[in-house]
Amino acid sequence: DYEIEMELEAALKTLPEDRQPVNLSYWNSGSDYKKKLAEKVKLCEKSDLFDYQYFFPDRIKRDLARKLGFSDQAYENSFFAPLSQSTLSIVTLAIFLKKYGKKVGIIEPVYFSAQSCFDDLAIPYRLFGSYMENINSTFDAEELLQSDCTAFWFTSPVNSCSIYFTEKVTKGIQKILDAGKMVILDESLCINGFELSRVFGAQENLIYIYSPHKTLGLQGIKFSYIVVHKKYYDDIDSLEDIYGGSLNYSCQEGAEHFVSKNFDDCLNVYSSFWKKNLLKVKALVKDYDFVRIPPETFGHYAMLFIDRPVDDKNFLEAMKQLMKDTGYFVYPGIMQGFKSEKGLYFRVNMLLNTGDIEKGLKAVLDFIKNKKK
Repeated sequence: DYEIEMELEAALKTLPEDRQPVNLSYWNSGSDYKKKLAEKVKLCEKSDLFDYQYFFPDRIKRDLARKLGFSDQAYENSFFAPLSQSTLSIVTLAIFLKKYGKKVGIIEPVYFSAQSCFDDLAIPYRLFGSYMENINSTFDAEELLQSDCTAFWFTSPVNSCSIYFTEKVTKGIQKILDAGKMVILDESLCINGFELSRVFGAQENLIYIYSPHKTLGLQGIKFSYIVVHKKYYDDIDSLEDIYGGSLNYSCQEGAEHFVSKNFDDCLNVYSSFWKKNLLKVKALVKDYDFVRIPPETFGHYAMLFIDRPVDDKNFLEAMKQLMKDTGYFVYPGIMQGFKSEKGLYFRVNMLLNTGDIEKGLKAVLDFIKNKKK
């Protein structure tokens, strides 16, 4: 995955500065969305610039928990461990899982940092790759329970697909918890209001990761929370101190902002923008009978599925040519955890400029259409 990204980045550098192509799969937002959000966002400016801070102020802790969907009872039974970003949360939990000797079942697709951590720390794991975007119709908790894994790592919404779990999946997860297994729910990219905390609450072997500003594209003030049962307080408190360190000013501001009404105002801007663009994309792909978007897509990343296999090298060369010819390109789905042998997948970021999405996606799909002839 890294090699693909580096090769495409190298190709970009060969093009003039004033003619840099637009990557429709990119993780950053477009200028139009940024402008709208910049006009709306208001920071609280209540945070400490000077001293080491390891926790958020007591006056907002319960409000933070409530806004993430936890009841007051769940709040009392949990430890909310703040970190400056969700990657640090992933590292902290990977070390925690190693300490407890867990073999981890990873339900793919997963955010790349998690699997990399398990590899680097020699944490045993098994990939469960048969569900992917179809998890809501195909998930089988029994397959997981019959394995030798003692912990299971889920990403909600489905990584780069913006697909949230239905009752079939949540019932299966509860079955896994009831069997005494540990479950980690990485909800770093979850839209506020759709957290699985509202389904599961606090349970002994259930761990959550949150980072609410990540969804909105406000990366400069994002913070992360690990939420665990209070029985693991000592473990997580120690690990977050060692591997996470003190909280920077920007993430302290993010926590203050999250519990303010202005976060909700920003969320409205976000929702309006991606929904408008997703409707345009759905209308556009109707003209191409070889492409589909999962109907459950609900968020700013939409994965497009093409009904043909693709060779990674051929795809790379095609994207390099597309950069030069049209000024647009996409990253292959393998970079988001989708296996290339199953077909051609790529995601489109609905927070990019509407004109770029429409023009760029048409260019990519026309290119694929012509290649199929």
